[in-house]
Amino acid sequence: MYAPKGLELHTFSGTDVTVVAAPWYNLVLSGQHLIYDNNISYIVINTTTESVVTAMTSELILTTLFSPVNIIILILLALAVSWLVNLRFQNNHEKYAIKMLNTKAIELLNSLNLATDSDLTKHTQLDQLQNNFQTLTTHITNYTRESEVSIYQDKLTHLIDRHAYIEHLAKQLRLAEMDKFSCALLFIDLDGFKQVNDSFGHSFGDDVLIQVATRLSSVLRHHKISNISPISQLEQNLARLGGDEFSIFINLKDDKEKALEVAQNVLHEIERDFVLGNKLIKISASIGIAVYPDSASTPQALLQMADVAMYRAKTDGRGIFKVYSPEMGKKIRRYHYLLEEMRLAIASSSFHLSFQPIVHVDDCAIDYFEALVRWDHPVEGSITPDEFIPIAEESNLILELGDWIMLESCRQMSAWYNAGMKKVSISVNISGVQLKHYDIYEWVMEKLAKTGLPAKALMLEITESTLIKASNKIIQSLEKLRGEGITIAIDDFGTGFSSLSTLADLPIDVIKLDKLFVAQANDNLKYNEIMHSVSELGRKLGLKVVAEGVEELAQFELVKSMGINSVQGYLVSHPESSVNVGHKVLQDNINFMSVTGTGVWNIQQPL
Repeated sequence: MYAPKGLELHTFSGTDVTVVAAPWYNLVLSGQHLIYDNNISYIVINTTTESVVTAMTSELILTTLFSPVNIIILILLALAVSWLVNLRFQNNHEKYAIKMLNTKAIELLNSLNLATDSDLTKHTQLDQLQNNFQTLTTHITNYTRESEVSIYQDKLTHLIDRHAYIEHLAKQLRLAEMDKFSCALLFIDLDGFKQVNDSFGHSFGDDVLIQVATRLSSVLRHHKISNISPISQLEQNLARLGGDEFSIFINLKDDKEKALEVAQNVLHEIERDFVLGNKLIKISASIGIAVYPDSASTPQALLQMADVAMYRAKTDGRGIFKVYSPEMGKKIRRYHYLLEEMRLAIASSSFHLSFQPIVHVDDCAIDYFEALVRWDHPVEGSITPDEFIPIAEESNLILELGDWIMLESCRQMSAWYNAGMKKVSISVNISGVQLKHYDIYEWVMEKLAKTGLPAKALMLEITESTLIKASNKIIQSLEKLRGEGITIAIDDFGTGFSSLSTLADLPIDVIKLDKLFVAQANDNLKYNEIMHSVSELGRKLGLKVVAEGVEELAQFELVKSMGINSVQGYLVSHPESSVNVGHKVLQDNINFMSVTGTGVWNIQQPL
């Protein structure tokens, strides 16, 4: 009989052994019976009528279990058991982690006052966690959108503001650079919006801006150039830059002429009547267009160039659009150059005053002097007021410059007044910017008090276009100044659009007829008739009429024949320094001045 290696077999006769049933490990021993001899157990291997073949139980088990095949089986069994134990432990750990995460999520939801679904308690912890995180995700998405809207949205029109628009432009220009296509920017400024505010109040003005935003949004939809932010849900290609300024961004990838079509559509939309309560308001828009990359390559520069083009549209007539060109760029560079130079000139007191006499037509006696500001630039020489005064007004530097002009003019006239010019006054030009920013009565009276100049020796010149747009408050302040003895003159008369009824209501003492009429009157009958009418109007209203721009003797004679009181122009005198005025009046006419309180300023051509 074959026996496994290392296993010793034992043979018993039938009378020597006792056979018993196998105990609990019988299953492991394949149902074998055991016999005992001297307290040693043997496993029955084979049985005959004469004998029993056995093997010691301990030897057989060890031999069987530690065979190579069984060792592998035991190892695999051990690994399987270990894996099952670990898996159960891991599942328990994960369940605990999910439960803890769910608890934290519920605490976070409660802190944010976000309700949890009570029905979820019937579900697994994992289902509850998924639902709670979905609630948190929805809340974060909504919060992000609301935050962007709060930060970037213009509160009045609900369009994006300048900051958000510039960020959007930066992204779009990067895409345009990568894909090598052009895009355009429209800079839109409303014409006549200030008059709406002044005439009907800011609430009406706000309504106009809201309606403008709505119309511009419809233009974007019509031309299919809308770009809605996926987060804030705001339109990104349309912005309110501030005040009455708007901008539209246009991708020109598929249509090079799209910007012109959109600009024309915008003009048409803005020109339609605006309904404000029971009123119909008409305004227009001026549009500047800048193209990337031809005009500029950055958002700020592109906006600036479009702004330059818009300004050209305004100066060329309003209600139109202009595309930026390099020539416009030269003007804007000149503008900023002069602006900075003007700041330096004011700080260093580089401006000075000249004085041009206005004389009576009958005897050339001095009526008053007009104070004129002059700027001698250290590099460019003389820069004309026609160039730097508009820049000063647009930048509000006229406030600082005008303060100096008024104080210096009053100081100089006070010196002349004390020297004997008791019947002469000084005229100072006042801009609309000063009228808007100052309490004009308090401002003027303060300058008179500082210099000791009597109120009757001061005249204020205000252009016709400024006066007819002046608010009731300004008109009342001018009336108070007249009550103090100050003279008010309407300058450049005939270039504005005031009616005769408006003229009768204005607080004025002097009409200064624009030089355009004087230059044309001898050759154009219509201008001649206008001058006659103004002269007659002045007499009927008790107003003094002054003719500006008299440069020829024939013009002087014409003005005199029309009964116009006084003249101003190069025929009489160019603007003079205070030194020359003092020499000519105080020294050469001392006797005449002591008697009359004024001087004579003979014209430069003999009569």
